[in-house]
Amino acid sequence: MKNTLRKSWLILHRWLGLTVGAVLVLVGLTGSLLVFDHAIDEWLNPTLLLSQESGDRKPVAEVVAAAEAGYQGSANQAVSVTRPRVDHGVWTVWFSERSEEGRRFVAVHVDPFTAGVTGQRVWGEDLMSWVYRLHFRLLAGTPGAVIVGLVGIIAIVSIVSGVYLWWPLWKNSWRAAFAIRKGARFSFDLHKSAGMASAVFLLVIAFTGVYMEFHDWFRAAIGTFAEVTDPPGELTSAVIEKADRLSPDEAIAIAQERFPGATFDHLHPPQGADGFYEVAFRQPGEVQTSYGRSQVFLDQYSGELLALRRPQDGTSADAFFAWQFPLHNGEAFGLLGRWIVFVIGLTPAVLYVTGVVVWWRRAGSRRRQTQRNRKGDSPTPPAESAEGAEAEGERVPALA
Repeated sequence: MKNTLRKSWLILHRWLGLTVGAVLVLVGLTGSLLVFDHAIDEWLNPTLLLSQESGDRKPVAEVVAAAEAGYQGSANQAVSVTRPRVDHGVWTVWFSERSEEGRRFVAVHVDPFTAGVTGQRVWGEDLMSWVYRLHFRLLAGTPGAVIVGLVGIIAIVSIVSGVYLWWPLWKNSWRAAFAIRKGARFSFDLHKSAGMASAVFLLVIAFTGVYMEFHDWFRAAIGTFAEVTDPPGELTSAVIEKADRLSPDEAIAIAQERFPGATFDHLHPPQGADGFYEVAFRQPGEVQTSYGRSQVFLDQYSGELLALRRPQDGTSADAFFAWQFPLHNGEAFGLLGRWIVFVIGLTPAVLYVTGVVVWWRRAGSRRRQTQRNRKGDSPTPPAESAEGAEAEGERVPALA
């Protein structure tokens, strides 16, 4: 019974890898690139994303005005303003416009020292955002996202089955479990050792990836047994006839009073006469460093506080949600965490290639055995190599 169960797990592990392994390789390699997507983008497009100027920085209001004046498109006004990522980075001012393919977002980049527009581009059409679309949705929209999510679930099952198949080797000998030997054993040894060394990290990355693909389902499921904080309800500014609205700089200054030690991250300007300012900051200690989650919502005319969101006020469910993306790309643990995720993203390629090699050799061994039997030759042992024996779950002696 035990051998039958083990053989079933072996077959499941093998065919999951052979059928969806190529997709996992693609998702893993693109994920490794996206760990450092902004740095790569700045390296590829320095004149667009980095300033060569110095001196005093222009007010945010002037940056937004320059972006709206230089923007080439159909939108009426900016919908978001994001601070420079690095000291000599540029402001990114976003516009939302409709096209034949649906809604698209256009980024206008503005030099912080001169308020000059360095260029504009459509999200999803430059290299790194295209890689993101490939990683997240296989360039296929919602159906692609569903496929990636399902592949993530399959990856979790494959990892668990791999650990199950590996465990008897560990019980027999730690050297048999982790040694990488030369010759015919190399592919199998590399497969099991790389798989086990990365198993915990792969499980975390796969789970967080599934969460992000099926976020609404997770939120609904967790909301049945834990309190989830909903976004602010319908917010509006009290319209005052002939009144001037606050400038972006004034809105940031008022909002900063709520988070005096925080770093400004991004701003959503009011949309329409009754729209409101949303000003976001990143406080020290926030798990996500690439996007501020401390939000202040202000009346666009009076600066009155309409709503406030602080990560530290969130529930345990909110904290669970907040950790998912930083765990997925490694930023939760700083630069070291990013490098770990970068390396782990390469692991599916190693596992896929070595797994195919092991399978191909075993299939070839069986073909040769069948030919010998047809010719009437004396049978040979069922496993012609150490990797075949280990794959079938036979006892492997400890290495000398």
